[in-house]
Amino acid sequence: MKRATKHSLRLLATAALVFCAQAMAQVTPVADGGAAAPDEWLLAKTGPRWFQITQPSPNPSTLSTRAPSAGEKALVDRARALVGQRPAKAFALMDGNTIVYSAFNAPADSESLFFGMSMGKTVTAMATGQAICAGKLTLQSKAGDVLPELQGKALGNATVHDLLRMASGAAEQNGDSTIWTPEQTKDWNQGLLNLAELIATDRISKAARGAFSEYKPGEVFAYKSTDPMTLGLMVSRATGMPLSQWIQEQVLNPMGAAHPGLYSQDRAKNGLGDSGMRLRMEDWMRFAVWVKESSKKSDCFGGFVKAAMAKQIGNDRNPAARKHGRMFGGYGYLMWTENTTAPGTAWATGWGGQRIGWTYGNDRMVVVFSSREAWIP
Repeated sequence: MKRATKHSLRLLATAALVFCAQAMAQVTPVADGGAAAPDEWLLAKTGPRWFQITQPSPNPSTLSTRAPSAGEKALVDRARALVGQRPAKAFALMDGNTIVYSAFNAPADSESLFFGMSMGKTVTAMATGQAICAGKLTLQSKAGDVLPELQGKALGNATVHDLLRMASGAAEQNGDSTIWTPEQTKDWNQGLLNLAELIATDRISKAARGAFSEYKPGEVFAYKSTDPMTLGLMVSRATGMPLSQWIQEQVLNPMGAAHPGLYSQDRAKNGLGDSGMRLRMEDWMRFAVWVKESSKKSDCFGGFVKAAMAKQIGNDRNPAARKHGRMFGGYGYLMWTENTTAPGTAWATGWGGQRIGWTYGNDRMVVVFSSREAWIP
């Protein structure tokens, strides 16, 4: 009897360890009551050999610096105090392509590659806009028409417009907005997961269900990795090239990237459209400037970027009821809008406190990388 009990306890302990390991593989880190981005995630300079090393643009853009004006000094002093007291890894205040203040906290420095986390969704939005303006896609292109593996599935009925607004109607998965299981997380880390096969599984591609019926595409906002991942696959199929190559040619080159970066993809070169992008701080600043400058133009892409930065669908009216983006009342094209703390702004955001903020009325921008989310408001 004692032997059986000890054996049972050993089995129970082993099962508990396996369960905890699986749970840790699935749940994104948290700290101080909010999202966290450990240094080994945020600042990793290398990845598996199947990740794409991105290249500097043939025409790197120039960033300049200047001292803060008398009217800006109080704000810069506040920023300096925050960087000194909070878990910021990099912080910049910009006026167009001019840096008014910037700082790093160890172990980060100017040569670090910063993982944008979900700021990569905004990169995917810009890549999608370029594909639309090149005539490869339209806002009304359906996922199932571009990705045959989604034909006959609920996700296949979602249009580019639905996906850009996080309104595919597809089922939500994990509470942190990710969609893979612990086993699939392990497969991804080992290079065994194919993203096109993942989004075509019934678990991912089925419709979410409301109180009385299944949700239809465009009906409801639900922040999840499914939608930008599907967009990334659509851009790749429509352009006939890996997403990383399209991003190189249509985002990194025109924005004037000055240094190599890293883009996450599977072995089949399906890009991780919900995140994926790692760049130096100054190249993230160049991305911010390029988006802002593009929004001022009257061409096709300028119109797309203006729409991306404007509210296209509402988040829950009650901030306490919002599953994601509690500071934001609206969503554009893979960008957050209606910031309750800073009205008149649009935001790219990432897990753990990664931010690019743009103002509508002028060229002021903030770029932040952090290991903790809790201090960001």
